Amino acid sequence: MNFFKRIWQSFMRGPVWVILFGLVFFGIGAGLTYRQFMIRQDAFEVPGEVIRLNESCDDDGCTYSPVVRFTTQDGRQVTYNSTFSSSPPAYDIGEQVTMFYQPDDPQRATIKGEGGVFRFIFAGVGGVIIVVGLAFFASNIKNSYLEENIPH
Repeated sequence: MNFFKRIWQSFMRGPVWVILFGLVFFGIGAGLTYRQFMIRQDAFEVPGEVIRLNESCDDDGCTYSPVVRFTTQDGRQVTYNSTFSSSPPAYDIGEQVTMFYQPDDPQRATIKGEGGVFRFIFAGVGGVIIVVGLAFFASNIKNSYLEENIPH
């Protein structure tokens, strides 16, 4: 069997789906981290206060996302609705937080450290799944060489 055909068959016997699944998880974690990084580029850092918690409930229970009020460096009051929610709530009403916002669009903001664990878990789980898929791929290649060398 030629080398490229062996690689292709070893890859398509399962590892491709495992690796793609891992890439989705890793991509979500990396994408969220990149979004945070881009918001913090050239951002102003100001104090903010959690003024309420938005509650979102379903059959599995309720999660809470913070709503933060902060004042821009030019004196405008801005209300930021976080896209991250948790149960129990990660913040208390009245809690002081550090905000990063873009001067040209204060609604493009983030709470310092927001979603860090979430991003780490997605990227970490995705990385582990990718490694498992690559190990599965390596095992398939090894087995294809072993099968070829067995006398029939």
